Amino acid sequence: MTASTIAIPRLLGTLAALLLTWGCTAVHANHPQATDPFARLMAQGEQEFAQGQDPRAIESFSQAIRMDPARAEAWNALAFVKMHQGKRAEAVRDLAQATTLAPENVLYRNNLGVAYLELGNPASALETLNEAVRLSPNSALALTHRGLAHRYLGQLDEALTDFTAALASDDRMAAAYANRAVVHALKRDFLLAKQDLDRAETLDRSLPEVYESRGLIQILAGEFDLAVQDLSQALALGATDNLLYFNRAVALSMLGDSASAQRDYQTSCQLGYTPACPFSQVHYPSSRQAAL
Repeated sequence: MTASTIAIPRLLGTLAALLLTWGCTAVHANHPQATDPFARLMAQGEQEFAQGQDPRAIESFSQAIRMDPARAEAWNALAFVKMHQGKRAEAVRDLAQATTLAPENVLYRNNLGVAYLELGNPASALETLNEAVRLSPNSALALTHRGLAHRYLGQLDEALTDFTAALASDDRMAAAYANRAVVHALKRDFLLAKQDLDRAETLDRSLPEVYESRGLIQILAGEFDLAVQDLSQALALGATDNLLYFNRAVALSMLGDSASAQRDYQTSCQLGYTPACPFSQVHYPSSRQAAL
C-alpha cells in the first residue's frame, strides 16, 4: 500500500474548516471613566480579559451580575469569556439570559447563535439567528452565522443565499467569502469556490481556514504543488487540524515526495486521525536504495 492509492475525492468531506466570527471583539463593557460600582466591575473585567486573566474576568463579571442581575451586558460579557475558555454550554445559558433581558439586542442574539453553533446545535442556532436577522435584516454577521447554521443542517441553497446577502451588505467580510466558498465546493462548483477563497485571502491573509480550504480544492483539481503551499501556509498561521497534515501528505505523495508525506501521515496519526496511521507505517526506500 502506498500513499498515492488514496481516493482523492473523499477529501471533500473535510471541507469543514469554517470560521465562526464572534459577534464582538471585546466584551463591550467599555466604561473608561467608570464611577458607580457596577461600571467599575465591568471595566475591571474587561481589562482583566484583555490581559489574558480569564478567571479574574469571570469573577468580576459574576460580581457585577450579583450586584445587578437585570443588566444584560454583564451576562453577555460573562458568556464571552466562557466561550473563550471553551465552556460553551455555560455560555449558552448566560447568553439566553442576556437575550431574555434584552430581547431586541441583535448582538446578544447573534452571540447566542454562535454559541449554539460551537456547541454543535445548529437547529437552535438557526432559530436564534432567524430572530437576529428579523431584528436586523442587513446584519452581515447575523446573515453569515445563519448561513453557517444552514450549512451544518445540510441546507446548502439557503446557506448560499445567506452568505451572498451578507456580502451584499458588507463586501469586505472575508469570513462570508470563505464560508460561501465551502458551500460552492460542497456543490462541486470548485471554480466559484476558489474565486471566493482568493477574495477572502485578499481581504485577510491571517485566516488559516482560507488556505486550508483552498488547499483541499487544489488537491481535487490535481494542483498538488499549490495545495502543498496553501496547506503549509495554514499550518504557519497556527492551524492544528490533524486532517490538514493528512491532506498535505496526500498532496506530497502525489508529487512523489514520499518521505515528507510519511512524516505528515505520522503527525496526523499522532494527533488522533486514525485513518492516517496505516500510511505512517509504510516503508519508503531511501533515494540511494531507489537508485539501485
